[in-house]
Amino acid sequence: MPPRPHWKGYLKLSLVSCPIALYPAISAAERVSFRQVNRQTGHRLRQQLVDSETGEVVASHNKGRGYEIGENQFLMVQDEELEAARQEGRSRPFTAAPSRASAAPPSKVEPPKRDTALRLVETSRREEAPVAPPPAPPGRIENNRTIELDRFVPQVQIDPRYYHTPYYIAPRDQVGQEAFAVIRDAMAAKDSVGMGRVILASRERPIIIRPMGSGLLGITLRYAHEVRSEIEYFVDIPNVMLPKEMVKITEHILATKTEDFDPAHLEDRYRTVLIEKLREKRAQMPTKSVASAPSHQNVISLMDALRRSLAVEGPRRPVEKTAARRTPTARKTCKSPPARARRGG
Repeated sequence: MPPRPHWKGYLKLSLVSCPIALYPAISAAERVSFRQVNRQTGHRLRQQLVDSETGEVVASHNKGRGYEIGENQFLMVQDEELEAARQEGRSRPFTAAPSRASAAPPSKVEPPKRDTALRLVETSRREEAPVAPPPAPPGRIENNRTIELDRFVPQVQIDPRYYHTPYYIAPRDQVGQEAFAVIRDAMAAKDSVGMGRVILASRERPIIIRPMGSGLLGITLRYAHEVRSEIEYFVDIPNVMLPKEMVKITEHILATKTEDFDPAHLEDRYRTVLIEKLREKRAQMPTKSVASAPSHQNVISLMDALRRSLAVEGPRRPVEKTAARRTPTARKTCKSPPARARRGG
């Protein structure tokens, strides 16, 4: 049985839309995690929010957000301000127009130094002539439950560094299966991936969608500012001229080790060993008596116990109750003759 969908909404391409559901393609359920406990008692520890200056415990409803601007100086930000920024960000155009130039870097061009990078960029901007008008920015997301594919790009042009989280995408009902199949098969025929935006946890994320079997695979992308540039890390690597024979030998070694990709090589062997150790430690622990949950068998046993208790105690003796009930009757019988005597008189 598949897990519950992480997101439910609609996939839209121009005037065609279909109801879809996003399912997490990765799971953290099998991750081995530890809790902080007291070494002496073995009880779990709980953390508290403490004011860094006064040392007093702060209640959860007094917790706020602050942007640090100096030593122990913060700009208080309210939830309403964050929501207003989200709404404005969904409609604002890109600060820098996306480039339509080829993503392939020119050959034999050394990367610029960090101190001249800005000057070279400014010079190149003045010398470059606009080849084509920049693409229009994506429109405002009017519905938080719609992924609109507004552009399609070759998948080979997307740098893997931008990949964030994968999701399986499937149709939610039979009504939208035909539209779902049309979008899927059209992308497969063009060998391209669609780009759109999705609202997850109140945050807008760019997402790419491509065919995967009978369904679709969606991968949220990181923002441009989240990916560091490689220039400052590779700028000091010298250009070494290698002998051709050395390169051929290395290529031969690579050929002897070339094989198909197998997910079995992605096993977390530390986790495997750790689980075995934990199972061994658990087997050595003394078993604790745990109260079993009530079941039908327990109910039957309870009825049997009640019948046995009834047999042991025997039938109830209503002697005292009978005597108590007869006592008032006897008194009324004693009083009746005088009453009859008065009637006779």
